Amino acid sequence: MLSFNKQKKTINEPKPQDMNDQPTVHAETPTSADVADAIKPIRAKKDTFISNGSQFTGVIEGDGNIVVEGKVEGNILCTHMVRIENSGHVKGEIRAQQIMINGAVEGRCYADSLSIQAKGSMRGDIFADEISIEKGGIFIGQSQLMQKAQPQSQPAATKITSLKTASEPTEHAAQDILSSKQA
Repeated sequence: MLSFNKQKKTINEPKPQDMNDQPTVHAETPTSADVADAIKPIRAKKDTFISNGSQFTGVIEGDGNIVVEGKVEGNILCTHMVRIENSGHVKGEIRAQQIMINGAVEGRCYADSLSIQAKGSMRGDIFADEISIEKGGIFIGQSQLMQKAQPQSQPAATKITSLKTASEPTEHAAQDILSSKQA
C-alpha cells in the first residue's frame, strides 16, 4: 500500500522576483465530462446500398446517404442524399434533402435540390427548390417549387360589399316606399 505525504509540495513555485520576468499562464484542468467526450468515437453516418442485381420492395428509411444500384419498388425516405446510379431503378416516392438521378425513376420526388444527370431519366412529379438537368438527362412530368409551411399573413384590409338582389328592399328603398304611401 502506498501513502503520500500531503505536507510536501511537489511543484516548484517561482520566486516573487522571477514572476515579474515571466508571463503568467493558467492551465485549465479538464473535467471528467471533457475527458469522456474526447474518448467517445465520432459516430459517422453510414451509407445504405441497394446493390446491382438486387431487388427491394417496401419502404427504405435512413439517416445517412442512400445509394440505389438495383431495383426498388416503394418509397425512399432519407434525411440527407439519395443517389440513383446508372443501373438503378426506383418506382415510388423519394423524399430527401438532395436527390441525384443517373438511373431511372418513376414517381414523385420531394427535395431541396434535385439533379438529373446525363444518363438519368425521371418520369413523374418533382417538388424541389432547385432542379438541374444535364445534357442527355430526361424529365417527363411536372415540376413545382417545394412549398414550406409558412404562417398565413392577414390580407390587407379589404372592403366587403354584399350584393343586394332586387327582391330584397334596401333600407332607403323601404323608407321611400313608406314616404310615398304617407303622401
